[in-house]
Amino acid sequence: MAEPPGRDVLVLAALGMEWRAIRHAISATGNPAQVARCGIALRHWSPPPPPRPVFITCGLAGGLRSDLPPGTVVVAGSVALEDDEPVACDPTWVAALVAGARACGHEPVVGPVLTARKLVVGDARGAWAAKGFVAAEMETALLVPTRAPLASLRVIIDAPAAELSEHWVSPGRTALHPRRWREAMWLAARAPRYSRLAARCLAAGLAQA
Repeated sequence: MAEPPGRDVLVLAALGMEWRAIRHAISATGNPAQVARCGIALRHWSPPPPPRPVFITCGLAGGLRSDLPPGTVVVAGSVALEDDEPVACDPTWVAALVAGARACGHEPVVGPVLTARKLVVGDARGAWAAKGFVAAEMETALLVPTRAPLASLRVIIDAPAAELSEHWVSPGRTALHPRRWREAMWLAARAPRYSRLAARCLAAGLAQA
């Protein structure tokens, strides 16, 4: 008997909001994939020993191209750290995540995704976009040394024309600063909705695998 899709998959979410949305979306479909909260830049997580499952990161990302507004679904075709060459994501899972996004009514953008050391803002967005990157996050390429198959589905939360401060890498402290309250309200309105969108697309993608 074939194992159900998702049994050998571990989904990683940096934020609690993303983690909760993914767990809810996956449990609603009965998929056996496990979900772990890894923290920003994998600060609160260590990879399991071999043999390792497929690692799929899911959640929010910063947009790098001016033509990709907040709410755009991005599936990583490859991932790269700032100083390294892009590493291709698992093609089977790229296809599954693309199919999942389409099943949810969204045409995803597939392309290279940057794993940055800090939030990419200002002119740095255009510089990375000029190198071909479509979005930036802080986790996926850190998994390359595990040699496990990788995939990633993200939803753009901010973009060159509507960007957040780089201080939001520490959201708890930043939200207390009066200068960031307007951004906090913007995030409160969009981040949960975009996290749920990413989770739905992921759950639909797991069903396609």
